[in-house]
Formats: sequence, C-alpha cells, structure tokens
Amino acid sequence: MADNQIELQGSTPDDEFWKRFSGVREMLALMKERAELIRRVRGETVIPEHARDLAIKALSTELQDNKRIFFDYLLNFISAGMQVLHRVDIEMEFSIIEGGRIEMDNVRLIVDKEILEVPVEIGARFIGIILESKGPKKLDVVLSFYREEEARYDKIFDGIMDRCSLQIMDELYPRRRAHIRLKLPAQSLIEYRVTL
Repeated sequence: MADNQIELQGSTPDDEFWKRFSGVREMLALMKERAELIRRVRGETVIPEHARDLAIKALSTELQDNKRIFFDYLLNFISAGMQVLHRVDIEMEFSIIEGGRIEMDNVRLIVDKEILEVPVEIGARFIGIILESKGPKKLDVVLSFYREEEARYDKIFDGIMDRCSLQIMDELYPRRRAHIRLKLPAQSLIEYRVTL
C-alpha cells in the first residue's frame, strides 16, 4: 500500500442500515415463496390427501417460524433505523366491523420511500395492543390513540408531521364497517412491546 492511500475498515451506521434492509427484503421474499408453495400444494389434486395435509402442515409450521424470526430481525432493523437519518414507518390497513371484530387487510413497512408488504400478523398484534380491554367503541379508541401518538411524535420529530397519518372511511351497507389506514413511525412497534 502506498504512503498516501488510506485503508477504510468497518462500515458506517448508514451502510449497516442498508445491509439490514437488504436482509429484510430477502426474508420477505423467502416467506412469499413459502406461502406460494403452500398455495400450490393445497391446490394439487394428484398428491394423496393425507400426504398433502402433512406437507401443508410442515410448510405452514416453517412459515410461522420464519415470521417470528423475521419479526425479531425487523425490530433490530427498526432499532438501527432510529440511529440514522432514515425514515422507517409502518402503515396498517384494517377494518372494524359492526360488533367489534377486527379484520387486518395490509401492513406495510415504508423505508424512506420504498414500500414493502410485511406479514399482517404484525399489524394484528399491534392493533390488538391498542384496543385490548378498552371497551366496545373501538373506533373512538383508535382516534384517541392516534391523537396522542401524533402529538408525541410531533414533539420527537420537531414538527415533521408526515410520519403520522390516519384515514377513516365509514361503510354503511351491507354491514357497518370502518376502514382505517394508520401510519406511524415503526419505532412504535418497539415502544409498545409488540411481539409475534
């Protein structure tokens, strides 16, 4: 090595962030492939029913294990994201159906401007924590929760308001249902101790 050359070793926090993000993408792709394999095996009529059921059970168990591992990795990624100047947000789309039943539609991880679909179980657990034992008026609970979180994150992020959003669409027929899209900084998964 010449005298005027500098050798760089290690990586910056930003490099580490993008390496972890690459891992998040790869794990999501693997889980998507597994889910597709389960769907194909389920529809395969040539395989005897008992063998098909055993294969589906084994693949489903593996997929659930992968989701738990992914969630731990995701929390580590979010934690790393809190140390750098990148935005990592979570957006959940769900419905509150007349009678109080919750139906989770989509959960997205938004990293800067890139959007990734993540397992809906993550959103279901988070919404479950928000709504647990808060009474029958679940929509009121969501509104109250959002107002508190928006005010809190407004202080944390010095008035950067686009990290939080709430959209509600009320459907009246054939059954009353509120369609909700809730976006928050992903660090809220850590702060509310969401587990999978």
